[in-house]
Amino acid sequence: MGKIFGRPSLRVTNTDKPFKFTMKSSPTPGLPHLGDALERLADGARRHAGRSPADRVSLALQTAQSVAAAADRWAEAARAMKLRLESGSRGMPDAEFLGTPPAAILAEEMATGPLATVRLLVLTARALADAQRSGLPRLSARPRLSSVSQANASHGGLPDLVEVDVLPAAFSSQLHDRAIFRGFRGTVRCVSSGDVATFDRSWEREIQTRPSSGGVALVLGAGNVTGLAAADAICQIFEYGRAVLLKLHPLHAGLEPILREALGPLIAAGTLEILAGGTDLAQAAVAAQAVTHVHLTGGEGAFDALVWGVPREKRAADAQPRLIKPITCELGNVTPWIVVPGRYTRRQLDSQADMIAASIVNNTSFNCIATKLVITCRSWDQRQEFLERIQRRLDQQPARRAWYPGATSLWETLAQRQAPSDGTLPTVFRTGLDPEREAHWTEREWFVPCVAEVALEASSVDEFCSRASEHTRRIPGSLAANVTLPKTSDPAVRRRQELLLDHLAYGVVAVNCWAALAYAFTSIPWGGYPGGTLQDPQSGLGMVHNPLLLPLVHNSILRGPLVSWPKPPWFAWNTRGVQLTRGVTDLYARASAGRPTLLALMRLLPDVLAG
Repeated sequence: MGKIFGRPSLRVTNTDKPFKFTMKSSPTPGLPHLGDALERLADGARRHAGRSPADRVSLALQTAQSVAAAADRWAEAARAMKLRLESGSRGMPDAEFLGTPPAAILAEEMATGPLATVRLLVLTARALADAQRSGLPRLSARPRLSSVSQANASHGGLPDLVEVDVLPAAFSSQLHDRAIFRGFRGTVRCVSSGDVATFDRSWEREIQTRPSSGGVALVLGAGNVTGLAAADAICQIFEYGRAVLLKLHPLHAGLEPILREALGPLIAAGTLEILAGGTDLAQAAVAAQAVTHVHLTGGEGAFDALVWGVPREKRAADAQPRLIKPITCELGNVTPWIVVPGRYTRRQLDSQADMIAASIVNNTSFNCIATKLVITCRSWDQRQEFLERIQRRLDQQPARRAWYPGATSLWETLAQRQAPSDGTLPTVFRTGLDPEREAHWTEREWFVPCVAEVALEASSVDEFCSRASEHTRRIPGSLAANVTLPKTSDPAVRRRQELLLDHLAYGVVAVNCWAALAYAFTSIPWGGYPGGTLQDPQSGLGMVHNPLLLPLVHNSILRGPLVSWPKPPWFAWNTRGVQLTRGVTDLYARASAGRPTLLALMRLLPDVLAG
C-alpha cells in the first residue's frame, strides 16, 4: 500500500466499454437490496460529515462495547467456517474430523476478529478525544528525528524521517500494553521536511482534514480472516469520515447477522450497511454513482479485474484503467523471514523457531503475511539445529482442513503430490531451496501451508545482510518482512543490523516476532511500502489501521523480545488461548465503557501461567 493520501480520482478514457469483472460468481441475495442500502448511506454520509468529534468518540466506544458483546458468537461462527471443507473436497464429514483442536482455531478467530476490532475502536476513540482536547493524540514518547536519512545506493536514498512510537499506547494504564505486550515496541516512520515541530504542524493539519474526506466507500472484504472487513470499514468511517457499504466475501455470508449485531451502532448511525455476495454484487456497487471510493483486500487477480478488467498478462502496454474512482487496497505478499547469523542460546533458538512455525500454521497459512521464505546463512553454525527445531514444531501440529476455495489444488501443484484423503493440508517445509532452479516457490504468493528455506552464501554478517536485503527484492510484495536478530555487544555489528532494518522495502519490518502482530495491535499503519501504482500496485495502495492519523507514513518497525514469555495465546499449542483472548477482549470492553481494568488483567494470570 502506497502512502499517498487524497489521490485524485482516476478517469476512464474508454468509457464506451462497460466495467465488468472477469471472475465467475453465483447470484447474490444481497443484490436486490443494494439500491436502498446506498440511498441510506448517501444520507448517512451527509449526517456523518456534520457529526462532532465528541459524537464520533461516543460512536466508536459504543461500537466497541457492541462488538465485545457479540464476540463469542462471532468467533464461534468463524471457527465453524474454518472446520468445513472447500467445495468438492474428498474429506470426511465434520463430525469425524480429528485434526487441529477446535480450541486452537477459536483462539485465533477471537484474536483476529473481535479482540482486534475492539482494540481498534478504543484506540480510535482515544485518539479522536485527545485531538479534540489538545490538537494531537497522546504518545508514550515525543516524536524524534530518525538517523537513517543518509543516501542509500539500493534505494536512491531515504527521505528525512520522523519516528513516532505508537506501541505501547500512551494510555496503557487502561489497556495494560506494557504487561500484555511485554517487551514490544512499535515505531512508525513518517516523512518530514523539517524538524519535529514542523512534523507536529503537518500532523495537526492531517487530523483536521482527513476525517472530512466524506462520501461513500465500498469495502470489498477478504475471505480469509473475518476481522479484516470490519477493520477496513471502521478505518473508512473514522479516519476518512466516509459512510461504508461493506460487501462481505461469500465465505462470510453466515457472519452477516452477527456482524450486523456487533457493528449495530455504526448501522444505526447511518455510516454502515452490510451485504454478502459475490462479484455480481461488487460489480453493481462499484458502478453505483453513490460510491465515491473503493477499498479492496484481496489478491492481485481481483485488483486487475477491478481496475483493468483483464489479467495483467493480457493487459496492453497502452491500456487505460477502467475504474473511474479512487481505490485503496492491500494485496498480499511473499513474506520473508530473515535469520541473521550469530550466537543464539538454546532458549532463543526455541523461541524464534516457535515464532516462525506459528506464523506458518496459523489459519492454515491462508494469510497474506504467512511466512513463505526463511532466509538463512549457509555458513551459520546453528543453521541445521534451527531448521530442525522449526520442523519439529511443525510436525507436532495436526494438519488443518482445506477450507479455503482452491487450496487443495494449489497445495498439490506446489507439493508435487496428492493431498491426504481426509481433506487436510499438511505443512510442507522445503529446506535448501535452489532459488534459480526452483524459483516457482517464490515467484508468487502460494495461499497454502508450504514454506521454503534458502541458504545464502556469505562470509560475514555484513555480507549476509546485504545479500538478504537484495534477495527480498527478487520476490513479490512489499507488505511485511520478519527478521531475527541476535544480541551483540559489537557496535559495528549492531549498526549493520539496524541498516538492514532501515532499508528493507516493506510497510512493516518485524524484529524477533511475526509481522501479523503489527496488524493485530491496530495502531501500526498497515500497507505496502511506498511506490505502488495502478500499473504495479505491489502489495497495495493506501493503508488501514492509522487511528492516530499520522501523516505521510513511510513504514513501521515492530520490535519484540528474542524470547517470548509468556507463551503467546495465538500459538496453536497454547492450551489457554481461548481464555486469554476472551479475557483481553473483556479488558478492552471495560476500557471502552470507562470501567477499571486492573482486576480484568489480574484474572488473566492463572491462564497466562497455565498456557
